[in-house]
Amino acid sequence: MSEARTLLGWAAEQETAALPEAVLRTTLTIVCDDLAAMLGAHAEREVRTVSGQAGGPGEATVVGLPGTRAERRAAAFANAIAANWTELDGGYRPATCHGSLYTLPAALAEVEATGGTLGDLLAAVVVGYEVVARIARAYRPPLPLVLHPHATLSPIGAAAAIAAARRLPPDQFTRSVLGAASMSLTGPFAHATEGATVRNAWAAAGAQLGFVAADVAVAGLTASPTVLDEVFGRVGGATPQPHQLTDGLGERYAVQDGYQKPYACCQYLHSSVEAAARVAQEVHPSAISAISVLAHPLAAALRNAEPRTSLAGRFSLPHAVATVLSARDASAGAFAASSLEDPDVARLRALVTIEEWADPPRPPHDRPSRVQVTLTDGRVVEETVLSAAGGPDRPLSREQLLAKYATLTGELRPGFAERVRTLTDPARALDLDLKLGTLLDDLLGGPR
Repeated sequence: MSEARTLLGWAAEQETAALPEAVLRTTLTIVCDDLAAMLGAHAEREVRTVSGQAGGPGEATVVGLPGTRAERRAAAFANAIAANWTELDGGYRPATCHGSLYTLPAALAEVEATGGTLGDLLAAVVVGYEVVARIARAYRPPLPLVLHPHATLSPIGAAAAIAAARRLPPDQFTRSVLGAASMSLTGPFAHATEGATVRNAWAAAGAQLGFVAADVAVAGLTASPTVLDEVFGRVGGATPQPHQLTDGLGERYAVQDGYQKPYACCQYLHSSVEAAARVAQEVHPSAISAISVLAHPLAAALRNAEPRTSLAGRFSLPHAVATVLSARDASAGAFAASSLEDPDVARLRALVTIEEWADPPRPPHDRPSRVQVTLTDGRVVEETVLSAAGGPDRPLSREQLLAKYATLTGELRPGFAERVRTLTDPARALDLDLKLGTLLDDLLGGPR
């Protein structure tokens, strides 16, 4: 518990001005990346419907609907569902934790609703991300995963971000985060592989619980001081590593170890997708007679060969590899729901055999994949990817990110990518005092 109190006390004392500029710029990239994911998801009927349900006083922006604002909790809920719908939100490489998904929707709504600035938003995300990522590292669940981190961790990230945005003192900050830990959800990981799309609402529910936890903490409600051990250790099965809560605190920030996704599927599959994309440049799908995939344990467990929803497809190793080999394309459109019924994709899915890479190398090469394709003429084409693009060891370039944003947002917000280009220009000073509402209006093109 002493390590947790040290972490949360440190988090409560962070000020925007004291954060390194490189950390703030990295966080701004994370924010823009997730905003693009939110926008792109509004091509999906369910996402548009959820966003349309957001109501109440116009405090905070509903990202995918032009000019629409809602009560902050409702906006955070809608934006969180949009952020993770297409699996294009960023994640945290050292542990299974989508730090920005768990912090940004709540922080975005809270800061805008209270008239805060870009600097306030970036600081809240940095702090919330640090807290939830360190807890994820300190309480790594046993494999195979039983509970999904979007359920278990999202209340914590949201509460920490809200507490940071509200500048709660250390005691209230600590009560917010520990209270949120007691509200951890029990979403089964199998919902993702089975394609049960309520999984996409867990981080949204976590955002709302973050508001609850911060509100009741100010009122004086407390959680057990051992709640992290109880929830993630005794119940979740993790062996606590409390030193992970404080080691190197303030030296390297968790946001610096995040990744941005080039592929619209679970990150566990990215090395296989990248290897398949390389193979696809050399072979025609009609000539493929067998597909063998050697993948790290997290990916090898995703074996659903007959996915029925787009979510299931995004968590299926056979489908991801077959889709890329069939379309000879790894862009976001290749993973659309229409790929599920494509007869050519179905034929290739049936050819996929999976073997677990039993002893993967050390990080950052701990999520490797080898895709081997046998052709009807007996020729074999093979590609190996030890670490997929997008992580801190192989970050996407600025131009790659802007191209991703243009693809995702071109129809809904044609000017978004170019506005992000200007906002994130490394030659320009960060305007940390810019009102967040004004910035969102400019980025999203909606009148205030």
